[in-house]
Amino acid sequence: MVKDTTTESIILEAARTVFLKKGMAGARMQEIADEAGINKALLHYYYRSKEKLFDRILEEAIGQIADGLNKALEEEQSVTLKLFALVEVYLNVLRDNRYLPLFVLNEMNLNPEKITALIERKIAKHIPGFLKQVREEVEQGLIAPIHPMHLLLNALSLIIFPVAAYPVLSKIGGAGELPVFEAFLDERKPGIKQFITHALRP
Repeated sequence: MVKDTTTESIILEAARTVFLKKGMAGARMQEIADEAGINKALLHYYYRSKEKLFDRILEEAIGQIADGLNKALEEEQSVTLKLFALVEVYLNVLRDNRYLPLFVLNEMNLNPEKITALIERKIAKHIPGFLKQVREEVEQGLIAPIHPMHLLLNALSLIIFPVAAYPVLSKIGGAGELPVFEAFLDERKPGIKQFITHALRP
């Protein structure tokens, strides 16, 4: 039997949907087969175990995060503009993958060694250079004194946490009620950039 790329694409899309919502522990192969519209035997023909299929989806998820981070940090521009690029890239990714932050955070708790290895392989290359640039701009008086890693973590937190918390926050009524998800992300972009600008002002 020859594996069909179309069938495999359908399986991966179904696995992505189920894993991103339920994680490794909560997902079942039967659920993935049902989501894909195929029988479980065919699913096992393509992926012999849930672990192998999950590893494929996990690597893809970390890859999406890595692509955004690396694209933003590798540009020859100021720290502020790199963080602005980070905001744009990540919120665009999260628009189509709203379950991605919770999925990665959950797996970081359950499989820290696996996540750490993937991050080191896919993300780590541009971070030291960015941290060095932050220190240099602080020394030159271009930005306010701040610990480089705290700056990066603060920016990522401003981007990621509200998206992860959106399902809960959007159901809180009253004056603080949030708009629909896509409009919420559009509102976040200028707000985060303004926050970063004020925080880094010398």
